[in-house]
Amino acid sequence: MGDDSDPHVMSFYRVRQALGVIALFLPVVLIVGGMGLEHALRDSVSNFFFSPLREVFTGSLAAIGVFLITYKGYPRRSDETFSDQVLASVAGISALLVAFFPSLADCIPPEGMAQCTPPEETVTQKLIGVGGSSWVHNIAALVFFLCLVVFCLVQFPKTESRVRPYIYKACGYGILVALAGIAGAFAMARWGGAEAFVAAHNLVFWGEAVGIWIFALAWLTKGKADQAALAMLRRAIAQEK
Repeated sequence: MGDDSDPHVMSFYRVRQALGVIALFLPVVLIVGGMGLEHALRDSVSNFFFSPLREVFTGSLAAIGVFLITYKGYPRRSDETFSDQVLASVAGISALLVAFFPSLADCIPPEGMAQCTPPEETVTQKLIGVGGSSWVHNIAALVFFLCLVVFCLVQFPKTESRVRPYIYKACGYGILVALAGIAGAFAMARWGGAEAFVAAHNLVFWGEAVGIWIFALAWLTKGKADQAALAMLRRAIAQEK
């Protein structure tokens, strides 16, 4: 990418860091807000669309989507099938689809709440139907996470050396494990007769939260957030002397 002191290079790092920070705090805000406002967690991250935290959910995903769509990354090399930019654009569009195509037909109350007010149908639900919106949401979410896996296992390690490639690969496999956990929780709830257990322990939510946190770690590492934090610490210490 070039000299780390170059302003253009620094802008790439800041975009990556911004992606990581938004992803890092999204589950945290949903957890704290959910417990504070509803005294419970929703059964999935997506179900927060129908909670008082709707703007946090849609706003965060929209920001992630826009950042990814505008992310340029490294130019495509001769041995690559696609560039960073193409992969990021697919991931970004997927994030926007997840944000604005709800996955639920109605409001599912969190554990401990007797009922909640069913929401009005959204514009996207009116356009393609509640079922169609759910299909778009779920497929887009899967595509989004798979794009992140490709970034971690294929794209990111190519341009790094030493320790960072191992972090990326661990993140990629970690996201795959999270996806497997989410799929297992869905299967348990739908076909295993364990719907109450899955809902009571918020298994889908925690699987999605872990996947998002791993995504945050990968992009913060790619943005060299550790080096930025150390540089800030050194400047702060120098100013005190």
